[in-house]
Amino acid sequence: MDRRGFLRAALATAAGSVLFQNSSMFEWEASRSAEHAGGFETVGLYASLPTDPPPKDARVYDFFKACGYNYLEFCEAGFRSRPDLLPEYYKDMSSAIRLAHDKGFRVGIVLLAGMEQWTGPDSTLGAHFPGVFSPRDKTKLIERFAHLRHAVSQLRDADVFVFLPGDPGGDPEGHSTLEDCMSFCRQVQEIVKQQAPAATFILNLWAIAQWEGFPSPSSLRFWEQEIKLSRAGVAAPGLLGPSRGVAFPLHNYYRSLALSRYSRAGLTPEPYPTAQEIETLRKRAVGPLLGWPYFLVDEADDGFVKPNNHESGGQSSCETRYIRALVDRGRRLGLDGLVANAIFREAESLNIYAFGQMCRSAELTPERLIDQYAGFVADEKTRGVLGRVLRYIENHSNWQNSLPVEYRLKDFDLPHALSAPVVLDLLARVKPRVQPTIPLLEPPSVYLGRLKRRLEAIAAGHIGGTSG
Repeated sequence: MDRRGFLRAALATAAGSVLFQNSSMFEWEASRSAEHAGGFETVGLYASLPTDPPPKDARVYDFFKACGYNYLEFCEAGFRSRPDLLPEYYKDMSSAIRLAHDKGFRVGIVLLAGMEQWTGPDSTLGAHFPGVFSPRDKTKLIERFAHLRHAVSQLRDADVFVFLPGDPGGDPEGHSTLEDCMSFCRQVQEIVKQQAPAATFILNLWAIAQWEGFPSPSSLRFWEQEIKLSRAGVAAPGLLGPSRGVAFPLHNYYRSLALSRYSRAGLTPEPYPTAQEIETLRKRAVGPLLGWPYFLVDEADDGFVKPNNHESGGQSSCETRYIRALVDRGRRLGLDGLVANAIFREAESLNIYAFGQMCRSAELTPERLIDQYAGFVADEKTRGVLGRVLRYIENHSNWQNSLPVEYRLKDFDLPHALSAPVVLDLLARVKPRVQPTIPLLEPPSVYLGRLKRRLEAIAAGHIGGTSG
């Protein structure tokens, strides 16, 4: 199993209530209420998949801090290593937690549900994916709980433990139930309580739909069932409360795969969660209440969006309009914060910056954000030119082209009609800034090279599509 097997759903109200329902919903108001003037309490990044260890370069954390983030999530991947190699693995993970703490971040550890433990014979640390198991196999279930208990005890200095019951989760043959899922969740919550009593526990509802019938995310049933089981899960007695929060994937508000299934069926997606549901959880003292929009910042929905970052090895995009709309939706719902995905860090540095800054400020428009970032990369004389280039790239984003037409936002207005060859000529005029005013992940000249490759892809017609 490669990285694409993780955190995608491929293993995985009235009209107008959904975030990307129609273009009128995305007119950024001239003025906003004082209530929405501030930023989120939690501005987070999921910065380490099972295949991607946490960053060791302190400069990466400096960039995240400059973007406005205060919380990082690292995935626990001890299941990929032989048990005798786990001390080395947890030593490295503990060092990453300390580094993040030293840089001023809170740290969450993501725990996966249905992973078997690698036992060899290969001795390479973190080299293998042993596979998934059914939670109905009680022997393997007990083994998984033992490994999770060891993982939490070794990483108990983390501030948060986030449990994903799905992807992988549930019985692949479709025989598990929601009660099986809740039992699994309670066991993990108890492990966290015992092994890391000072930590917060968060139930992340990602792919919870897998626990009944194991539907395909290419089906409408998956997305309808995700809402049904999510609502039942957060209502489960004794599971959530103070320091026992929930993270919502927000799929029906933004994700092109989910929206396309509803569009094909001629249906309007049911919004979940609603502001009223968030308020009800708050009255129960459940917290924190986070949004977890994994796809968007890096066009990484590799089970659906074509081309994507996994196929290309990283492609620089620009999604500021969609990020602004999604952040605004999270604020209107009353969430405590949002957590984005940041795996292709260098390629998607602009989107990472945009997500963090927009979570911090309700007043920051996409246009102003682009101009800000252009000023970090280009010198004073050519930053305006780079701003035009970035607007053109966003108007031709793979993410936008993966959305059903009715969910797409209005393009940026540009001074006159531009073609990819013309914009490539504009890019050639941009001079990289010698001393950027924030700690970028790579020299501006390297990032400009990424933009050139993206424009060449656009010129070749590679501007997005879907797998069906």
